Amino acid sequence: ARILARDYGLDVLAISISPAQVKRATQLTPSDLTCRFQVMDALDLQLPDQSLDAVWSVEAGPHMPDKQRYADELLRVLRPGGLLAVADWNRRDPSDGGMTRTERWVMRQLLNQWAHPEFASIKGFRQNLDNSIHNRGEVLTGDWTQATLPSWIDSIIEGIRRPWAVLSLGPKAVLQGLRETPTLLLMHWAFATGLMQFGVFRIRKD
Repeated sequence: ARILARDYGLDVLAISISPAQVKRATQLTPSDLTCRFQVMDALDLQLPDQSLDAVWSVEAGPHMPDKQRYADELLRVLRPGGLLAVADWNRRDPSDGGMTRTERWVMRQLLNQWAHPEFASIKGFRQNLDNSIHNRGEVLTGDWTQATLPSWIDSIIEGIRRPWAVLSLGPKAVLQGLRETPTLLLMHWAFATGLMQFGVFRIRKD
């Protein structure tokens, strides 16, 4: 959100369901940036219909228990001519092959470790966008898995390369980092083998 405001001069409203996240983001944001943060549920946006020029969502979809309602809300608040851009972790679509026993185990670990209700597939979330009563534009999708695959190992390497950055956050953050390292490795495996995909979605609303 700060990058969009600082580098592109946009007036940004960023939301999170977590008051702690909103408080921390507000503390880190210079007062002269046109960027503000609010506690809000993405499945029940407290915003008028067709009130935003653009909607940008990054890696939020896995947290949503109702993918169709999530798609509906993203499109409801977007004005005609506005742009929707979504980037998300997605699972392989069932039509492209069922999960093996190993893949089912990995999927359970990923969902449990990060408390996600479910991952949508690229095909599945595209269908959610297509089916929305608020959609009046073509849904374009892409698979950016190969471009983003190195980021999982890079996250671990960065923690090793700059341990003071993690240590400065306190014991709780250190323990969380240690706990999440196996999950990051599982995510890398899942994306590398095709169980998971990094999907991007774009709509210019008519």
